[in-house]
Amino acid sequence: MDSVNNLCSQYEEKVRPCIDLIDSLRALGVEQDLALPAIAVIGDQSSGKSSVLEALSGVALPRGSGIVTRCPLVLKLMQLKQGAKWRGKVIYKDTEIEISDPSLVESEINKAQNLIAGEGLKISSELISLEVSSPHVPDLTLIDLPGITRVAVGDQPADIEHKIKRLIKTYIQKQETINLVVVPSNVDIATTEALSMAQEVDPKGDRTIEKTHWARSHGILTKPDLVDRGAEDKVVDVVRNLVYHLKKGTW
Repeated sequence: MDSVNNLCSQYEEKVRPCIDLIDSLRALGVEQDLALPAIAVIGDQSSGKSSVLEALSGVALPRGSGIVTRCPLVLKLMQLKQGAKWRGKVIYKDTEIEISDPSLVESEINKAQNLIAGEGLKISSELISLEVSSPHVPDLTLIDLPGITRVAVGDQPADIEHKIKRLIKTYIQKQETINLVVVPSNVDIATTEALSMAQEVDPKGDRTIEKTHWARSHGILTKPDLVDRGAEDKVVDVVRNLVYHLKKGTW
């Protein structure tokens, strides 16, 4: 236990400042000219990305049957000492909103998306930042990207699929980015568009650090309760990394 506490202490002292520096540079817009290390969360529409992020952050994010992530969301998780009070902050454009109750996060994110991308289902490449400070979250920053859709609905432009893929690709093609691909267990992994995009930019499925480059791809399987009877073995093969090989495997 002493060794674990010592490791955590070293992490807080050495790694947390690096994460804070990267977050600060991204907030200043430096990423337009300088690629920064990042973890990009991608998935097809309704893949379960929101559930994964909610499990990590402990807060509810926008949900729905259509596109719910309409702007890239930078989720900054900062671990506080036990007993410290939860606090949150939503930042977009020139606006900063302090949040004292986790239940208010979803509505504030929706307000920010409506202001940036407009009412409806359109998307924008402009970042929204959500900071969550709590004793119950890991020290981690992720970028949640819009889910991939194939058919335009409502007020969406006819080329919405192309626009979303272009937005996603600006993040996942960078060598400094780790691609976290979310795939539902009840679909054929070979038909997953997000995994196909990750494979295109990272054909070897690497996620190892080589010199100054981060190679990248990791997978998370969601919705195991929806697996069809008789298809369990196929899902187990995916989890065992036998179907689509990722160097760090599948969760």
